[in-house]
Amino acid sequence: MTSPERAPSFRAWSHAKPPFPDTLSLLQQSPPRPADLKPHEILVQVVTAALNPVDVQLKNLPIFRLPALAYPKGLGCDFAGRVLGRGTAVKDLPIGAEVMGVTLSPLAGPNGGTLSEIAVIDTTRSTVIQKPPQLSWTQAAALPLVFLTAKTCLSPPYLLLPPSTEQRLAPGTPPTIVVLGGSSAVGQYVVQLAKKDLGANVIATCSGRNAEFVKELGADTVIDYTSEDVAARLRALRPKEGYLSVVDCVGGTDIVNLAPEILTPRTQAFPAGGSLTTIVGDKTSRTSMGGSILYLTTPSMLFRMFKGWAGYGFRYSCIMMGNHKEWLAAVGHLVGDGGLRVEIDSEYDFQDVERAYERLNTGRARGKIVVHVKKE
Repeated sequence: MTSPERAPSFRAWSHAKPPFPDTLSLLQQSPPRPADLKPHEILVQVVTAALNPVDVQLKNLPIFRLPALAYPKGLGCDFAGRVLGRGTAVKDLPIGAEVMGVTLSPLAGPNGGTLSEIAVIDTTRSTVIQKPPQLSWTQAAALPLVFLTAKTCLSPPYLLLPPSTEQRLAPGTPPTIVVLGGSSAVGQYVVQLAKKDLGANVIATCSGRNAEFVKELGADTVIDYTSEDVAARLRALRPKEGYLSVVDCVGGTDIVNLAPEILTPRTQAFPAGGSLTTIVGDKTSRTSMGGSILYLTTPSMLFRMFKGWAGYGFRYSCIMMGNHKEWLAAVGHLVGDGGLRVEIDSEYDFQDVERAYERLNTGRARGKIVVHVKKE
């Protein structure tokens, strides 16, 4: 472990303004001192970090063209590493501990991102746990954001089980859950968790080249969106009681228009009915931000959400991941027991981050792209 007091400098990838990733820059930084940490901050020697589409979407927001925000900013949110120092309020992450987690500090300087040899992590804006020994450094960096997002989609208040299922009064027919984009980084975990945690019948969409892979993850039925009419197939496959939930990792409004027809209806016995949960929203562009931030710019989505939660029509939510340490803490056992597959698309050395983002921007990555910040 390198002490930041002894390290003359460290390297951090950064950007100043759009277009990203064309404006990537590798900077030499002076190491922060543990004594200068704020109470809820930790100093981490990053071993591995993972890329996410949100990296590109966030850094290309027009607001970052403003002169006041055109300073070097950190990159990356998923990470695994070792604690070098901690603030006075951090009690559960001892110095020297191996940790993993996800952080989001879009306005922080270069060492506020995870593509940095030494990072300052604000634990109040992050989900950080001690790394389970069952996980490799690569797996630990690949999991946090996508796993927590998938878990959020399949948890209350977004997915609610009908009483007979929740109370296990009778075995009955398992609920059916649809995953749009089953081979996407988040979709892979939605498929696996829906099958393993909920025992659901899982229908997933993906391209034909990924069909067998998605079936291996747990999908009972795969719809090839490149050669089949997805709406027609979902109508034909709809169980008598309807789909308990559609989890959308693709975006657009096609599924919104179809939802009233295919979701489980509201009844006296199950007043909540089925749900449509999306991580993308109405947008279809890979370069623009998704998640609940779209409520601010897309009034129709906000109206749809309020209408559904008020009891009219189906329940609709556009979500970001939930910051639940206990969810992330359980992931080690899930992977270690062989119940959760961690798919890695590719791995890059720290100096090759530009190539890593080129791979991410192809849109063809199956699984996570991981950067080895420190050689182990």
